Amino acid sequence: MGFFSVFKKEKKKKASKCAITGTFLQYGEGRLLTTSQVVSSRRFWESIMTEPETMAYTINHFKKQDKNATKMRSFIFEKYAQKNDPWIVSEDVLTTYGIEAADESEAYAQQWWESDGAFVPPNNGSASHHLTPEVYEDIKQYAIWKAGESRVA
Repeated sequence: MGFFSVFKKEKKKKASKCAITGTFLQYGEGRLLTTSQVVSSRRFWESIMTEPETMAYTINHFKKQDKNATKMRSFIFEKYAQKNDPWIVSEDVLTTYGIEAADESEAYAQQWWESDGAFVPPNNGSASHHLTPEVYEDIKQYAIWKAGESRVA
């Protein structure tokens, strides 16, 4: 260790937030998921469609059959389902939302951290490009027409 190495700045490890919950993640934590994995979760849609920012649309969609509210729910669905970036998420997201993640999601997260967020897992991108049309349509129908109904009834 030379004299000048004492003054050399060590590269600071970055941190991130969970793409779903906003939970702070330290370097190396979490799982890396694709959009298809996330949006395939019905519990994810229950949460999204009943957040404070979206609850008014959900109430109006179910109680008043408001076409504009339904249209907004459709826009919300598209916003998430068309996301091209991978989702760095905390471990508890898998259990909370019932997301089935392959064991690789942990290794993918490590590669994502090591690449400063540049790593992209296989099958990443818009859900409409990676799910069968039938599966995609089923998810879309649930998200727009059913998610949050139990909270409004």
